[in-house]
Formats: sequence, structure tokens, C-alpha cells
Amino acid sequence: MKTLHEPALAEARTAPTGQVLKGQYVGAYRSDKGKIKGMLLQVGAAEYTIKLPKYLRPMLVRELAPGEFVQVWAYPEDDRWRAINVLPLPECEASLLRQQWGDLSPVVEADRPKQKRLCIEVCTKGKCYKQGGRQLHGALQDAVDSNPDLSHVSIKATGCMKACKHGPNLRLPNGRMLHRPTPAEALAQVKPQS
Repeated sequence: MKTLHEPALAEARTAPTGQVLKGQYVGAYRSDKGKIKGMLLQVGAAEYTIKLPKYLRPMLVRELAPGEFVQVWAYPEDDRWRAINVLPLPECEASLLRQQWGDLSPVVEADRPKQKRLCIEVCTKGKCYKQGGRQLHGALQDAVDSNPDLSHVSIKATGCMKACKHGPNLRLPNGRMLHRPTPAEALAQVKPQS
């Protein structure tokens, strides 16, 4: 005689067991088409490939810089790990790991000054949508995702900016609006200063 709880128990027995990986974020890993799929994590001498759920992927571009220490809740799956959550590692724990492991990644510029985060808002509603706002948003997001020099830039879809006749419209971080811009024109406004 089966009870209602047996299927739940069987599922719980086969569910993957996760663990917390603590290490240094090396960079994003991408699909063959260049889309961000996850992250590379250096844990001691080992490097892990960790697949991220879609809702965590933008964090790699907006919030993490290569060389930062993080903790990742993940479980093994085939040849890589699958993440559940990613959080920055407290500085006291990061310091301990640096002492234990030494300098893991000489390529990472640890003393590089952090750049101010910038957000470009793109109207994707009404007439702007019909005039290419959605395509502009997608092209800008792809450009930011594929260029590490633009890791300080985020792209946000917004509602009407009250300039429908001149759409598609976008608003730069300084509040200035651009009408019918190309992705290159918009991104030229937020390039890092050399």
C-alpha cells in the first residue's frame, strides 16, 4: 500500500546534494555563440566550470570582477557544476584563502581601481518598440556581455520616455537622452577612461 509521502521521499533520495565552493572568480564561460552560461571558479589549484541559472548570469557582468572571492552553492552534474546561488565571500575569509593559496591568477589586476557602475536605459514600449527599441536593447546587452571592458555597464529596458516621435530612445547615466542611436554611439558614451 502506497502512501502519499512515498513519491516525495523517493524524489528527495535522488535529488542532488549540494555543497558550498569558496574560491576566486576567474571569468565567465560562454556558449559557442558567445552567450554567458556560467562562471569559472578557481579553488586552490583546481578550476571548476559552474553553470548558472539565467537569473544569476547578469550578475557576472554587473557585480563581479575577475579576481574577487565568492562562495557558490552548487551541485555536481556531469562534467560541470550547477549553481543555486552566488555570494561574495566576506573579506576576512577571502584574506585567509589568499594566504593559503598565494597568488592564483597573475593576470588579474587586484589593485585595479573599481569603475563606477553605469546604467543605460532603453525604451522598449509603444512606438519605440515598433521603431527598434527591443532590437537596440538586445544589441546593447550582447555588446556589454561580450566585452569585458564594459563590465561596469548595465542595460535596462524601461517604459516610455515621452519622446516617442524620435524613437527608439535611450537615457545615458548622466541623464542625457539619445534618439535613434546605434549601439556603438551609445556605448561610446560609457567607455572607460584610459
